[in-house]
Amino acid sequence: MSTNKENSEKSSVSGTAEEKAPQKEETINSSLPEAEASAADSEAETGKEKVGLITALRSKVNSAELLITRFLEENNVMARFIGLFLIFSSVVSVINYNKEPRIVPFDYNQNDLSKWHEFSNTVSFTKLFLFVGVLFAGVSVLRHFFKKFRSVKIDSYILVAGIMSFGISSLWRVENAPFSFGIIIVSLILLACFSKSDDFGELKKIPKAFYIVAVAVLATAVAVYVALTTIYRHKSFCSAVFDFGIFIQMYYSMITDFSLVTTCERGYELSHFAVHFSPIYYLLFPAYYLFPKPETLLTAQAVLVVSGVIPTYLICKKYKFSDILTFLFCVVYIFSSSVTAPCYYEFHENAFLPPLLMWFFYSIEKENRVLMYIMMVLVLMVKEDAALYIMCIALYLVFSRKNRKHGIIMFLATVAVFANVLYFMSKFGEGAMTSRTFGNLMQSYDGGFGDVIKTALSNPVYFISQCFTEEKLTFIMIILLPLLFTPFLTRKPSRMLIVIPFIIMNLASGYPYAYKFDFQYVFGTTACLIYASLINVADFDRKTLRNVLPLMTVATVLMFTANNTRRIYYAERYFDNKENYDRRIAYLEAIPEDASVLTTSFQVPHVANRKEVYTLDSNNANEPDTCDFVAIETDYMDDWKVQKIELLEQEGYKIFAEVESLIVIYVSPDYVIE
Repeated sequence: MSTNKENSEKSSVSGTAEEKAPQKEETINSSLPEAEASAADSEAETGKEKVGLITALRSKVNSAELLITRFLEENNVMARFIGLFLIFSSVVSVINYNKEPRIVPFDYNQNDLSKWHEFSNTVSFTKLFLFVGVLFAGVSVLRHFFKKFRSVKIDSYILVAGIMSFGISSLWRVENAPFSFGIIIVSLILLACFSKSDDFGELKKIPKAFYIVAVAVLATAVAVYVALTTIYRHKSFCSAVFDFGIFIQMYYSMITDFSLVTTCERGYELSHFAVHFSPIYYLLFPAYYLFPKPETLLTAQAVLVVSGVIPTYLICKKYKFSDILTFLFCVVYIFSSSVTAPCYYEFHENAFLPPLLMWFFYSIEKENRVLMYIMMVLVLMVKEDAALYIMCIALYLVFSRKNRKHGIIMFLATVAVFANVLYFMSKFGEGAMTSRTFGNLMQSYDGGFGDVIKTALSNPVYFISQCFTEEKLTFIMIILLPLLFTPFLTRKPSRMLIVIPFIIMNLASGYPYAYKFDFQYVFGTTACLIYASLINVADFDRKTLRNVLPLMTVATVLMFTANNTRRIYYAERYFDNKENYDRRIAYLEAIPEDASVLTTSFQVPHVANRKEVYTLDSNNANEPDTCDFVAIETDYMDDWKVQKIELLEQEGYKIFAEVESLIVIYVSPDYVIE
């Protein structure tokens, strides 16, 4: 019994233990999912935190992207960076330019390539980064905090300022055509790529009167600059008998007997009409009568060529250009190198062509027939070859159907005038000098214009070869790059007639001075090209026009800088030697006006206000002397000058005035000094 009871208790204990064991196991087993859940929750929370961090990070990135996008939309970053960099570079150029000795970025004649090393060593990259960084940040802050400032596209203005300052400082007084082309082309690319015409929209708000005043101020400034530098050129003895002394004596003859007789042009008494048919000179007679000085002619020439901006302005308005676009095109005219640069080759009747032709074009546009015929007559009075302009313009009127009737009348009248002028010049004068200008296209010396036309038609390959030589390609770039070649960008064939004078008179000619931008032969052709450019761009849609004209303006101003700023040299030359030049002028002016004078080429303009003046050179130095006075500069002596002085003393000439190493003036023993 007891055994059973024990067994039973053991059994119950065992059962209890067995019962408890599973419970404990169950408890253990039940605690495992809770730990896993806790770990899972922890991982979930960590995941959520990571997701939250990623989301927050993404949000911040998105905000940063939005901020950057908004910043880029509101700011033309590349334009600002480039503009500030170019401004810094121009500042470095100016500082180095003013140093003694002067440091230049490279030798423009490429004789000393080491110069660019020296220039590069003057550039501080620390200052560069500070300059660009501080100004960039400053502009950004202003745009961010000032709403009014934000509405202005300041970045494009910075770019334009950078391009202009860099271009002007780089091209200042530099005489290197390929380098000039490179600077201008790079400037145009930068402006075209990183700015839009809409960026300058606020300029439309400027009153019309401001633009008119601005045009007047710029025109006056350029005229004064050209007048002063050409006057200093004359006063520093850089002007010569050809082509200034002959015109001073010609105007003296006008005052004396209203003729155009000279002695220094050919070495004997001859009317200038025998050389060129130019009655237009009489228009300046009143001014020279009141102020009979060489400076009068040089000033009048500068004013004449720049005054063509007035009809240019009126033509722009006829085509409904906005005030800002009209201003820009007027700047293109005023700063055109081929309008102003020829003034530095003395004085010529061709200077009348730019204003007269522009007024002629204006009369055509306004259909003012009275003004049209007045301008036609005045243009024909400039020179015998000016007939070509009228013929081409008349044909343009015919084929463009602008005014066929009057185009035919003008063409026939011009042909008749031209034929008669050539006849009288060949019979009573020296002919039209066709062989000198177009000898390369003539099979015989006296073939005339007919021979030129025959060559062009029978051998067009040869004709084209004469138009595109290496020198002429440089000339073409100087003339047409500022106009962006727009005179030729037209689908209206009749307009090509307007550029025919440029092709014939400049490109086809074999005369070396005909295709130089700073000689008088481009005065008239440039006016035709500017007009052709104007009417061609007027056909562009307004958006294209607003983009093209700023580029033309920048290119023109930079080309003017490259070709005209070096003329400051004449003022420097004069003031550096002012005492000597003034003394020489005073001695020459002391020669009595009624006396005949023989002197060297560069002194002729200073004694040409008299009836008789002749040129002394190595060719006639050994000839017996008949003039009352002989003046020789002695600051440099050639063998023929030494021989001439010996001959004068042998002939009994006495020293009238002398400054050692400057000038000596001899007087004839037959001349009685009162």
